[in-house]
Amino acid sequence: MPELPELENYKIQLTGYILNVAIEKMVVHRPKATNMEADHVNLMLAGNRVAFIERRGKYLNLHLHSGHRLLISIVLGSSLYYGIREQNADRKSDVELQFEDGTSLYYTAGRQGLMYFCSAKETQAYFADLGPEATDRKLTREQFITLFKSRRGALKTALINQSLIAGIGSYYADEIAFTAGLLPSAKVQDLDEEALSKLYDAVHSVLEEAIETGGHMEGQPLTANDALTGGFHALRRVYEREGEPSVRSATDKVVKTEVAGKKTYYCPASQFEQ
Repeated sequence: MPELPELENYKIQLTGYILNVAIEKMVVHRPKATNMEADHVNLMLAGNRVAFIERRGKYLNLHLHSGHRLLISIVLGSSLYYGIREQNADRKSDVELQFEDGTSLYYTAGRQGLMYFCSAKETQAYFADLGPEATDRKLTREQFITLFKSRRGALKTALINQSLIAGIGSYYADEIAFTAGLLPSAKVQDLDEEALSKLYDAVHSVLEEAIETGGHMEGQPLTANDALTGGFHALRRVYEREGEPSVRSATDKVVKTEVAGKKTYYCPASQFEQ
């Protein structure tokens, strides 16, 4: 499932391609993948341009010159591709945003993803239940510790709770727990300030490394020339490495289990309750 680093990768790359390029029209191939009537929306999209791209949680928010937003939900099964239309005539997608320079942004929504055309106020309503961004520098160490001290239950459950902290899913929760030396099943209410401080550092180090290396979506490049996307997958320490030697102990192996119904990977030799 795409998480914060994958969306940051999309945001960074798309910023270099689609800003201030006039939109020609939107083509909807699967109506359930959008909240829009294409004919109606195209009256407002034609000639419009993307002023800048913002990421919030697992959404990409395309700010248009008109003041409207194109909000793209990136969830399980979702992906984006950007390229020249004549070279992608057979490409399958749910929604295609066509630009006047002959390129298109192709959106595959997955089972629950959506592309929304909405006002700035409506956009904020979609974000209302999201917690602070996991990598936001405004979220200080002290604030992070206070947030997690208010929770109960498994560490992994807290990390993937979008109302507590936005952008982390199952993949990076396991990587963060490993980096912090904590079991994904550890009880948050039992963690002391030292452990929570290590967790704060792990959140930043793992997510920043993943952003720099293109996230984990291996084999799903954003463009024909994209050699970055998916680079983190080869660097992962535990996720989907069941039975492989731990990077911390050649004699110990990564174990797969479940935490709150989620498949979970960890190293029993180097991850603890506290």
